[in-house]
Amino acid sequence: CYCHWQSELPDTDMATFPEHPLLIVCTFAALLLQGTFALPSPENIVIIFGDDVGYGDLSCFGHPTSLTPSLDRMSQEGSRLVQYLSAAAICSPSRASLMTGRLFTRIGIWPGVLAPTSVGGLPLNETTLASALKTKGFVTGMCGKWHLGTDQFHPTNHGFDYYFGAHMTQNECISNINSPGAALVAGVNSNYTTGPGKEYGPCPIFNGSTAVPWKQRNMLANPPELYDMDDVDDQYDAAAANFILNATKNGNRFFFYFASHHTHVPQFSGIDRTGYTLRGLQGDSLSLLDRTVGRMMDVLENVGASSNTLMIFSADNGGARYWGPDTGGVNGELACGKETTWEGGHRVPTIIRWPGVVPASSVNQELLSALDWYCVERNMRLPTFASSRYPTIARLVDFSLTPGVVYDGVENAEAFLYGGVTDEHNITNVQPGNKSKREYFPYYSTGDSLPSWPPLFAIRDQQFKLHMYTKGSNRPPTGRSDWNYPTADVCAANLQNWTSNPLLFDLYKDPGENVPRTPLPGWDGTWPAPTGWHSGSMPEDLYNATVSRLLAQFMKELSNIPKPLSQMSLGRRPSRFPCCNPHCTPLPHCCACT
Repeated sequence: CYCHWQSELPDTDMATFPEHPLLIVCTFAALLLQGTFALPSPENIVIIFGDDVGYGDLSCFGHPTSLTPSLDRMSQEGSRLVQYLSAAAICSPSRASLMTGRLFTRIGIWPGVLAPTSVGGLPLNETTLASALKTKGFVTGMCGKWHLGTDQFHPTNHGFDYYFGAHMTQNECISNINSPGAALVAGVNSNYTTGPGKEYGPCPIFNGSTAVPWKQRNMLANPPELYDMDDVDDQYDAAAANFILNATKNGNRFFFYFASHHTHVPQFSGIDRTGYTLRGLQGDSLSLLDRTVGRMMDVLENVGASSNTLMIFSADNGGARYWGPDTGGVNGELACGKETTWEGGHRVPTIIRWPGVVPASSVNQELLSALDWYCVERNMRLPTFASSRYPTIARLVDFSLTPGVVYDGVENAEAFLYGGVTDEHNITNVQPGNKSKREYFPYYSTGDSLPSWPPLFAIRDQQFKLHMYTKGSNRPPTGRSDWNYPTADVCAANLQNWTSNPLLFDLYKDPGENVPRTPLPGWDGTWPAPTGWHSGSMPEDLYNATVSRLLAQFMKELSNIPKPLSQMSLGRRPSRFPCCNPHCTPLPHCCACT
């Protein structure tokens, strides 16, 4: 019965539906298009976005002890995107690019992440996917982790009609969570008003269109009153379901963005999910994300919207390997993870489902990116683009693009929808028109500066990736100083410059980036190979042509990104922390409303 997880929400009018594990659903405007042949147009778009979910975390992506039956079902009814890359390897930059179709380095969401006390945020002159869809009659809603600024940068100032939840990561506000990574726990950690993060207050919950919190607990009470994160998933699920039910009841097309807190540290699972999986807290947290996916699929089916809703599950970046095996994500055989430009930082598990359109049980091996959902030809400046390309842009449901703005997405509707391979349809049968139009993908560091702007570390085409710089995560070599967890080799290495001898990897054959390719003179690629062959050998002509091609793309990309104002450089103020009674003292710890 679902009334227990909607109990705190006002004006609920919802039917009972069965509990299923979480489905992350994402419907994007990019596919509301009409092309050279008639592409279907989804009536609704739902995005469910995981936090720090690694490429190898889901059971349908190979994890042996995760329990993700709803995501497994979604992959059986849809397509797994196995070469899909997030725009960034950390939270705020990735989310900014998803919402705008623009590289985070272009719009100033760099370096690092936006805190709940940050002065800056996603610039208000940026047009988000929600804002664009509103121009086509969509009602737009969101719940969960926004992470793109507070106050004037609230989601409802960026195109969303409705928002429910907490803006920030759960380690950026004070609640009842007391698991690894929760440095601020009132009543448990006596330093929460004086130690690191003292500028953070009690977790705020927003509900509606206002940027003033709906609920905050009084952490200064004795004993402290703390927000109970154990039932936040039920509240989020109910808010999302209510939004969908109300939209369909009123005959509205809808776009809903569900940004889950799972599985970022500190993880939480609630009493009914503690010990639910063999993976411990990490697996239990993931199972709640999976439950949400299932609940959302059930809601869509109950209101008759499943067949005309494009659903996509994805994540902001790879698993945080530096947190260790108990609370860090798993990136499969991919190298490193969050905060790095190795594949484990950018390649994330992604599933799309649209019954009757996306081939069921298919695997999509095309190079695609979170940037591409916004679906604009790369670097088109409007309105001074070539008229012959206008039909591609016009496929975006006719919503207006901002004149003079450079977009970094590639129009890839056919590749997203029809690029999948099934048992009956092998890779050689993918139609040329359904191949990805993305020629290359740039890997920018989210926190490291180079002698000159921009911080471009690597470049990839469909098969090959060229590293000019490498670095592990921005963490101590031994992981958290209080854990003594040894991070591994290159994932914790200092910044290394490879510009004089770039690292080349064949990601089709070596997705883990284990063996750099080197040229072997005189070899044409046939067997037996000449003396000197080793497992990284490559015909010299092919090696030289590949490196030259990628270097040219790298240099082109370097000239493509002017340096913007860094929103992070604007600093932080405790008074920026969301507070339901902003005139109380001492801020932000005094914030309380129930």
